Amino acid sequence: MQGELRSGELREAASLTQPAPHGAGGDDGAARPTPAHGEQAGKHAAARSRQALRFAALDALFARLHLGLAWRRLRQYGLPPRSLAARMAAAFALTLTLILLAASSWVYWGLSARMMQEDRESVLRKLDTVSALLQTHPAQSDALRQEAYLKLPADAPRDLFLRLRTARGVVLLQTPGFNPALVDTDFRPPNARGAPQLHKVHLRHDLHLLTAMLPLNARATAGAGPEAMHLEVALNRTAESRILADYRLRLAAVLLTAMLVAAAAGYGIAWRGLRPLRHMADAARDIGAQDLHRRLDTRNLPNELQTLALAFNATLQRLEESFGRISQFSADIAHELRTPLSNLWGGLEVALGRPREPGQYREALESAVEECARLSHMIQALLFLAQTEQPDAALRLERLDAARELHALAEFFDATAAEAGVRLHVHTTQQLTLHADRMLLQRALANLIGNALAHTPRGGVVTLLARAQGSGVRIEVVDTGCGIAAEHLPYLFDRFYRADAARSRSRGGLGLGLALVRNIVRLHGGEISVESSPGHGTRMMLDWPPH
Repeated sequence: MQGELRSGELREAASLTQPAPHGAGGDDGAARPTPAHGEQAGKHAAARSRQALRFAALDALFARLHLGLAWRRLRQYGLPPRSLAARMAAAFALTLTLILLAASSWVYWGLSARMMQEDRESVLRKLDTVSALLQTHPAQSDALRQEAYLKLPADAPRDLFLRLRTARGVVLLQTPGFNPALVDTDFRPPNARGAPQLHKVHLRHDLHLLTAMLPLNARATAGAGPEAMHLEVALNRTAESRILADYRLRLAAVLLTAMLVAAAAGYGIAWRGLRPLRHMADAARDIGAQDLHRRLDTRNLPNELQTLALAFNATLQRLEESFGRISQFSADIAHELRTPLSNLWGGLEVALGRPREPGQYREALESAVEECARLSHMIQALLFLAQTEQPDAALRLERLDAARELHALAEFFDATAAEAGVRLHVHTTQQLTLHADRMLLQRALANLIGNALAHTPRGGVVTLLARAQGSGVRIEVVDTGCGIAAEHLPYLFDRFYRADAARSRSRGGLGLGLALVRNIVRLHGGEISVESSPGHGTRMMLDWPPH
């Protein structure tokens, strides 16, 4: 199994170092500009030049007005429509405009409905009055003339007109000023229930009238008999229409003014309200790679921005920790590579210092090959470790039987355990399954079993356990070895960390095995923990998550 894992790592490393195909990169594969691309690039360059000229002109204008600082801040934090303050101002102005429009429309509708109601009542009241008089008086009576020729003050406009005519079209009674442009079609007949129908009529010269017609039987003179007649009433609504038109004009002016004022006020309020955000941006801009220990001040921030500042501070904390780990990792790599390279260099220099026997040259070459193999193994382990640290690494998840996997590993390490004089036992619960990448699971457990066998004295026992842990599975590797001191446990899974001299290079350890195990377990969504004390052995626990 270790040979399969090692060959798989070599194939992965080889795939990472293969040269790119011709045309995929470099000068040979670079895209060459075409004439169309050159023309488009020229248009973009011209547009950028025009924009730069406009900004230069605005810079000069604001400098003359002594508003250079304000203009720089506007350019720095965005101009409409990309500015957040401008968007908030537009939303505020639009909201206020819609509210005013709805309120004004409701008032306008109420005023218009009230005027129309009064006009309807006037027309219907006139029809009722005249029709009641015609039941008892002829059309040529003084009572009807008085109703048709109602006296008005000299400066009072007449707005209600009456006309009485026979079915043949002979006008018997007509109010002075009755508009002759009103024809028969401008007067609607009563509905099916006999009620008059009011009709809006628009004439030239912006004249608006409300008309109604009522057919009835009446006498033309005192001695004549009843005959069919048409009673027509027309109300001049031009004054009301002009009042409503003036109201609409004033309403539009008020809405436009309110929208502009609301936009300006909203922009100012939003700009002032976003001042803490600008201060945060200024503070964040001053934080560099050497200042990752700095944090944003959250004491005077509003509640809405405190969450953002705390999240940014948490990001800085993670970056600081990551930079620290990377720096430590780089130092550890340099330290680990220095020893084999120094050994290799020194051995070759000694071999070449003076002429030697062929056997001595062979011995020097064998030592160099050993150091090269060690370097290759370390590089492969580092590459595999880097791959397991990627959270989106591809996993070939399978439904695995925990007992079967542990028994297979115990059988594989049986010869090694027998040679070391250590007993290897397996205790599992039947029908215990987990979902994992088989190759990664085997590699993690192989590292733990190898460590346990290496640090357990003769006559000791290494036990592999698997049991249910909540809805998941816990796998344990327990040994009766020398144990680990408590001060080493927090750093046990760090790269290149060795708890004591027993975990040294002389025994083949690189200090990467436990870091690799931790990455594999976390890649599956699980956690690893350890319990140990000097002289009482070590217990490694892998908590595997449910599917």
